[in-house]
Amino acid sequence: MPNGEMRPIGYVILQHAARDAYPARAHQRWVHEMPRVYRQALLHEEGEAPSPDPHHLATLRYYRSLMPIAQEARKPMFLLTPADGAIGSNAAAVQDCRRDFDALARRIAAAVGIPLAPRPT
Repeated sequence: MPNGEMRPIGYVILQHAARDAYPARAHQRWVHEMPRVYRQALLHEEGEAPSPDPHHLATLRYYRSLMPIAQEARKPMFLLTPADGAIGSNAAAVQDCRRDFDALARRIAAAVGIPLAPRPT
């Protein structure tokens, strides 16, 4: 059994419904506070976070249009196909989603020392 020592490696921001790819103002205020609060609450460090914050693993889009399709297909949003109903702009969103989650998974793996195979070309 592992000895149970948890070591936080970072945080992920879910970007809520965006306008022109920018989060709403209220959400932006919370996003601005996250690095400081993460450092204080989880790492017990004081002061401002460096920019860019090494603990910020990713900012994921909401992918609102993919969620109901993924639920109906009973599969992750990043694995949807045209047969599942991901056509047109949703097909492009699936590719973006796959790229975002791949980058996040690779960031997490690197942070915990797990080697991953290179991305397929």
